[in-house]
Amino acid sequence: MACLTELDFSFASTSAAVLWAVCALVLVSVVRNNRFAGKAAFVLTLAAMLWWLLTATFDLASQSEHCKMDWSLLAWPGITLVPIAWAFFVFDYTMSAHPGRQPLRLLLYIGLPGLAGIIALTNRWTHLLYGSETRLVTQGTETFVVFDHGPLFFAVAAVLYVFVSCALGVLGYAFFRAKAIIRPFLSVLIVITIAPLAANLAYVGWGVTIFGFDPTPFMFAVSLIALSWLLLNDTMMDTAAQGRSLLFYATQDPVIIIDTEGQFAGANPAAMAMFGTKLPMHGRPLDCLEKIGPLIRSFLQGGDLGHVEPIRLSGRIFDPRILPIESPIRTRTPQLGWTVSLVDITEREQSAEALREALARAEAANHAKSQFLAMISHELRTPMTSVKGGLELALHGATGDISPALRNVLTIAQRNSLRLLKLVDDVLDLQKLDLSTINLVPQDLDADTFLRDLIEEYEAFAAQANVRLVSLFGTVNRTLRADPDRLKQVVGNVVSNAVKFSPQGGQVECSAQLSGAHLRIAIRDHGIGIPEGKEDQVFGRFNQVESGTKKVSGGSGLGMHIAKILIERMGGAIRYESRLGEGTTFYIDVPLADPEGQPDPAV
Repeated sequence: MACLTELDFSFASTSAAVLWAVCALVLVSVVRNNRFAGKAAFVLTLAAMLWWLLTATFDLASQSEHCKMDWSLLAWPGITLVPIAWAFFVFDYTMSAHPGRQPLRLLLYIGLPGLAGIIALTNRWTHLLYGSETRLVTQGTETFVVFDHGPLFFAVAAVLYVFVSCALGVLGYAFFRAKAIIRPFLSVLIVITIAPLAANLAYVGWGVTIFGFDPTPFMFAVSLIALSWLLLNDTMMDTAAQGRSLLFYATQDPVIIIDTEGQFAGANPAAMAMFGTKLPMHGRPLDCLEKIGPLIRSFLQGGDLGHVEPIRLSGRIFDPRILPIESPIRTRTPQLGWTVSLVDITEREQSAEALREALARAEAANHAKSQFLAMISHELRTPMTSVKGGLELALHGATGDISPALRNVLTIAQRNSLRLLKLVDDVLDLQKLDLSTINLVPQDLDADTFLRDLIEEYEAFAAQANVRLVSLFGTVNRTLRADPDRLKQVVGNVVSNAVKFSPQGGQVECSAQLSGAHLRIAIRDHGIGIPEGKEDQVFGRFNQVESGTKKVSGGSGLGMHIAKILIERMGGAIRYESRLGEGTTFYIDVPLADPEGQPDPAV
């Protein structure tokens, strides 16, 4: 305690105390305000420097040899930690930190300073750091200790020199690899690393001192304060600022900086390459730049860029954007100026133009398709109707004059004319559905009458395929709400499909039951069945389902697709259940006109 109470603060010790206070303020400021690579190691360097300076201050203020020796020995953990932490800061800032090295780093942070502290605490018995020839000397008004350096003093100093040398090596490597913009700052780091090293060599080799004391901590402290001042007032170590700066210089989009008066203040390399000698002198207006000058004048007058059309410059297309540069100092003028960015959207505009052209071509092709189908409707459907009527007259109008062979040929021709006419109708319906030109006219339909007429209409069709159409409808006694012609088309397409997939001599069963607000019509065949996961093919356009290696042909592949669209547009639904080799059941839900107040019994 005597070494803390018997202190005499002279000019030298007071100067050291002031230096310590400045370092402490710098440390607090760095911790609170700055973010940069290697910040943790930098803060640790400052903290170790503070400890070294604190012991130096008390050493200078002490009068006895005993106290001066004790303060010198207490400084060794800080003396050891400063170059180690500084070396890691240099490494982190220039090469980036690696998480895998953290255990080794912690060992060096704790182990070497701890070892130095143990050696220092045992020095009075071992004299490994300072020998027995250490003595107190008074020159004028200053009293200081002349140390007799022991063997471990030079050993520890050699180890610390290794860290400092590594830091210098890394800085030299980074200097030659870095961009020109950051080399001045790396030069500052090199000077800061060399200065205390030179001071320490002068102290050890030639006995150079400050107030009779080792100049190394004072030189390092002054260097760190200078670096911290640069850190606080410059953006060289600020990660975010460096990112913005590099983005400004590296971006391929031209960027022009203007002041609050709209005068030219700077430009990035992309803008310089684009405009070249057309760029005005600093502090001059940008009226000489085509399209840019009028844009800036309009912005300064109106205070808002608003919606601006893309501009074309040097064969490229740009989207102009103006952003404010906010002042870091709170003054009456919140902005320092603006950045005028020209975002290159050439590829995007070319793609958009290509899409517009493709859309125009698609619309033209669709219009041509519609015209073609309209022509088909008139030029193909009309004669096919005549052919169909003529074949019916030939088959049924004259019986005695037709031989069996000729009747067979006419029957085949009539059947194929019906198929061709159905195909034309399906294609025309598909075109109308795509263009949403089919107008559905919902009406109230008696369910029993509709189902009875449907069975009668398709019984003959099923008989021609040697398939029996069985009605299991019973009495429904309900009213449907649907377009009669289109509903008949939906159910007829499903019945036709069931007949087509039924074996000769088989049967198709039709039944119905109430299901909530719908009448569910079930149409079951005993054909080959549909494999799982084929819904897209069943209800797709121009698709036919394959079962194993067998494909049932016949038809356009549009019937079920059209049926699904029509029934859904009428407020209903269609689905199916199937098992391979056993058959398929399609369920058609038709909206009821009076869904209220009825149970769901089977009928």
